[in-house]
Amino acid sequence: MAQDLVSLTVRCDELAPRLVREAVAELSDMDGVLGDAMLVASELVTNAVRHSSCTRDEFLIVSITRDGWLRISVFDPGRSGHGAEIATRPIELGGMGLKVVEEVARSWGTERRADGYKVWAELELAA
Repeated sequence: MAQDLVSLTVRCDELAPRLVREAVAELSDMDGVLGDAMLVASELVTNAVRHSSCTRDEFLIVSITRDGWLRISVFDPGRSGHGAEIATRPIELGGMGLKVVEEVARSWGTERRADGYKVWAELELAA
């Protein structure tokens, strides 16, 4: 059975990644993946802020569950109509966040729903 570790609603703005990193940093018993969890959560939230076309008046929903692995998901209003993709080359001062997620996570994916867009990643926990 999945254990809910974090359920957080944050405004879609430049402060969101920091707020999420701080919430993840307070988790205990992370079997050596706390740093990776902070990085992945921050990258997923940053992508949502930069690319989802959400406004400061809208919110992101971040959830982290544990069920044999650590699953981090970020749900945004999905107004951009674009899907999350790994950049093939850096864009401006960044653009490689999902490449980092792909390298760190055991798997990642997306889900478009009528009410928004979710990007998730799963991290292996130490055996």
